[in-house]
Amino acid sequence: MSSIDYISNTVNRLVNKYKTRDPFEICNALDIRIRLKDLGQDIKAYYFYQSRIRNIVINSRVSETVRRILAAHELGHDRLHREIAMLKGFQELEMFDTAIPAEYEANLFAAELLIDDGELLGLLNDEDKTFFSVAKELYVPADLLDFKFRVLKHKGYRLNAPITAYGDFLKNDVAGCFEADDFKLC
Repeated sequence: MSSIDYISNTVNRLVNKYKTRDPFEICNALDIRIRLKDLGQDIKAYYFYQSRIRNIVINSRVSETVRRILAAHELGHDRLHREIAMLKGFQELEMFDTAIPAEYEANLFAAELLIDDGELLGLLNDEDKTFFSVAKELYVPADLLDFKFRVLKHKGYRLNAPITAYGDFLKNDVAGCFEADDFKLC
């Protein structure tokens, strides 16, 4: 089984069990503590496991939109990389750094959790909608939508994103706004 299949199956089990795609609700059900803390300009979030307690810390400076993405990403670390976190926490100094396999997988996990296949495919069937307008309608950055396209391509769909997302799309934006073409998402 490929890592994308494993990630997709893991997300589907969570969504089916908890009847939600909300990472905060899933974390609550899994007894993962989420804390907001001012982490300065460089760190967006991190996951750590200590004394059998799973924790996600999110920078209080980021917007609600970004918090949701960060929570999904860090939940991905909990589900996929807990053994690594037992040795050291995941500090997102370079948030979504795809050069690191664990970060790439957490990005895929977040995209798979936050963007429903059926809803996305329905929106893409509307010829009047563009990649960027779909991202806006789903209230996700275009970069995250590109990660979802990667999952769907693996599932056999013929999709091509007009961008290639790099892992650091949140790096320079503590305020948590995403700008692309004709819209700003905060």
